[in-house]
Amino acid sequence: MPEPTTPKRLPSPPECYDIHFNLRIPATLWLIMVLLLRHGLLLIITFMPTTGKEITVLRELIRPEYLLADAIALPVFISAIRRHAPITPAWMRQVWQRARILLSLSLLVYLSLLTNSLLTGPGSVGRHLSEAVLISALLNLAALTYLWRARMLPDLFRDWPDKQAPPAGKPIIKQALLAEANTRSQASEQNSGPSRTG
Repeated sequence: MPEPTTPKRLPSPPECYDIHFNLRIPATLWLIMVLLLRHGLLLIITFMPTTGKEITVLRELIRPEYLLADAIALPVFISAIRRHAPITPAWMRQVWQRARILLSLSLLVYLSLLTNSLLTGPGSVGRHLSEAVLISALLNLAALTYLWRARMLPDLFRDWPDKQAPPAGKPIIKQALLAEANTRSQASEQNSGPSRTG
């Protein structure tokens, strides 16, 4: 059986890989997961041993029905945190491979609940459409667009580190990274060469 050849181009830029040649989780995706868990985070904050006007305001911001959207995104967040752990349950890998669908579902559930509250609430829609609600809706729409437009995410969600049995593709990625590093080094030397003459 012939050995796989080194790809001419990496699926993602070299800086997207860690020292184990696994794709890094981009900061944008971390922010999206925190955005989707904000209601649960607010709920945790309200149970802290602190009293005052600020806690009362936070409690008023919590809508129990929105915790459903948080619950859908929570397994993905846990899987992301434990992605590089030496031992992980099998369900984390399965959740991670379906992360884009789960995060999208969480966003759609939130937007559906938000739309329902605007349409069924007392008074006109404009009365409830505050600046905070509009910003929240736009952030969720932007997150949904990112999940389906970012080119590296399909590869990221397929990539689950397995330290006991490394995937067959990892040596190929390593070779490609080294080859690209050598190419950049040679190009840098060629560019710096003429400046020394004269």
